[in-house]
Amino acid sequence: MLSELNQRATLFARTLTPDNGGGFTESWEAFATIWIALKPRDATDVATADRLESRVRHIVTLRRRADLAAGQRLVVGPRTFRIHAVLDAHQTLTTLHVEELP
Repeated sequence: MLSELNQRATLFARTLTPDNGGGFTESWEAFATIWIALKPRDATDVATADRLESRVRHIVTLRRRADLAAGQRLVVGPRTFRIHAVLDAHQTLTTLHVEELP
Protein backbone atom coordinates (compact mmCIF):
# COMPACT_ATOMS: atom_id res chain seq x y z
CA MET A 1 0.00 0.00 0.00
CA LEU A 2 2.83 2.42 0.73
CA SER A 3 3.90 2.17 -2.93
CA GLU A 4 0.54 3.70 -3.91
CA LEU A 5 1.36 6.95 -2.09
CA ASN A 6 2.50 8.58 -5.33
CA GLN A 7 1.13 12.14 -5.24
CA ARG A 8 2.69 15.05 -3.40
CA ALA A 9 0.29 17.15 -1.30
CA THR A 10 0.43 20.03 1.17
CA LEU A 11 -1.67 20.20 4.34
CA PHE A 12 -3.11 23.56 5.46
CA ALA A 13 -4.63 24.64 8.78
CA ARG A 14 -6.95 27.62 9.23
CA THR A 15 -5.54 30.60 11.11
CA LEU A 16 -7.72 33.36 12.56
CA THR A 17 -6.14 36.77 13.06
CA PRO A 18 -7.94 39.59 14.94
CA ASP A 19 -8.91 42.42 12.57
CA ASN A 20 -9.10 45.16 15.26
CA GLY A 21 -12.81 45.56 14.57
CA GLY A 22 -14.05 42.78 16.81
CA GLY A 23 -13.81 40.12 14.11
CA PHE A 24 -11.22 37.87 12.57
CA THR A 25 -9.48 37.47 9.24
CA GLU A 26 -9.20 33.89 8.02
CA SER A 27 -6.06 32.61 6.32
CA TRP A 28 -4.60 29.18 5.56
CA GLU A 29 -1.10 28.22 6.68
CA ALA A 30 0.81 25.23 5.26
CA PHE A 31 2.10 22.91 7.99
CA ALA A 32 3.25 19.74 6.18
CA THR A 33 4.13 18.31 2.78
CA ILE A 34 3.20 14.63 2.41
CA TRP A 35 2.81 11.73 -0.03
CA ILE A 36 -0.77 10.52 -0.64
CA ALA A 37 -2.93 8.20 -2.71
CA LEU A 38 -6.01 10.01 -4.08
CA LYS A 39 -9.02 8.00 -5.29
CA PRO A 40 -12.45 9.33 -6.36
CA ARG A 41 -15.32 8.18 -4.17
CA ASP A 42 -18.50 9.78 -5.57
CA ALA A 43 -20.00 12.96 -6.97
CA THR A 44 -23.29 14.82 -6.67
CA ASP A 45 -24.87 17.88 -8.24
CA VAL A 46 -26.28 20.55 -5.94
CA ALA A 47 -28.67 23.22 -7.20
CA THR A 48 -28.02 26.64 -5.69
CA ALA A 49 -30.02 29.80 -6.29
CA ASP A 50 -28.12 30.77 -9.43
CA ARG A 51 -26.31 27.67 -10.72
CA LEU A 52 -25.80 23.92 -10.64
CA GLU A 53 -22.68 22.96 -8.68
CA SER A 54 -20.90 19.61 -8.81
CA ARG A 55 -19.36 18.21 -5.64
CA VAL A 56 -16.72 15.53 -6.02
CA ARG A 57 -15.59 13.52 -2.99
CA HIS A 58 -12.42 11.48 -2.72
CA ILE A 59 -10.66 9.08 -0.38
CA VAL A 60 -7.08 10.00 0.52
CA THR A 61 -4.63 7.55 2.06
CA LEU A 62 -1.43 8.72 3.73
CA ARG A 63 1.04 7.73 6.44
CA ARG A 64 -0.47 8.07 9.88
CA ARG A 65 -0.24 11.57 11.41
CA ALA A 66 -1.42 12.86 14.77
CA ASP A 67 -1.97 16.45 13.60
CA LEU A 68 -4.87 15.92 11.18
CA ALA A 69 -8.40 17.21 11.82
CA ALA A 70 -11.65 17.74 9.97
CA GLY A 71 -11.85 21.25 8.55
CA GLN A 72 -8.24 21.38 7.39
CA ARG A 73 -7.35 21.56 3.70
CA LEU A 74 -5.23 19.46 1.39
CA VAL A 75 -3.73 20.85 -1.82
CA VAL A 76 -2.55 18.64 -4.69
CA GLY A 77 -1.17 20.71 -7.55
CA PRO A 78 -3.89 23.22 -8.52
CA ARG A 79 -6.64 21.26 -6.70
CA THR A 80 -7.85 22.06 -3.17
CA PHE A 81 -9.75 19.64 -0.93
CA ARG A 82 -11.60 20.15 2.36
CA ILE A 83 -11.03 17.37 4.90
CA HIS A 84 -14.39 16.11 6.20
CA ALA A 85 -13.28 13.07 8.21
CA VAL A 86 -10.05 11.51 9.49
CA LEU A 87 -10.19 7.71 9.86
CA ASP A 88 -7.41 5.63 11.41
CA ALA A 89 -8.07 2.24 9.86
CA HIS A 90 -4.54 0.84 10.12
CA GLN A 91 -1.61 1.29 12.45
CA THR A 92 0.58 2.85 9.77
CA LEU A 93 -1.98 4.51 7.47
CA THR A 94 -4.69 7.15 7.83
CA THR A 95 -7.69 7.55 5.54
CA LEU A 96 -9.28 10.93 4.85
CA HIS A 97 -12.68 11.68 3.36
CA VAL A 98 -12.30 14.91 1.39
CA GLU A 99 -14.35 17.07 -0.94
CA GLU A 100 -12.83 19.00 -3.84
CA LEU A 101 -13.45 22.75 -3.58
CA PRO A 102 -14.48 24.72 -6.67
